[in-house]
Amino acid sequence: MRVLDREFQGTVTFRTVEHLEPEAVEAVRRYGWNSHGAVGYRGRRLFYRAGDHRVNARDLHERLLDELGLPLECRVFTRAPSP
Repeated sequence: MRVLDREFQGTVTFRTVEHLEPEAVEAVRRYGWNSHGAVGYRGRRLFYRAGDHRVNARDLHERLLDELGLPLECRVFTRAPSP
């Protein structure tokens, strides 16, 4: 997700919630996930949701472009450098 954060800097906000925090526990319950997931909101409207091992940065990238009204080819998707 760091790649998306760099690409969309200033346009969107990414936030990670540690799995033991009450907010994360509630999200797992609310969305019916087994252990983890990712959601994307624009205001109060949910535009992306994927749980457990179905979370995919490429899918989220395309949904963000769609949500922001940008053509898919307008930005290059690059991988984050390996640590």
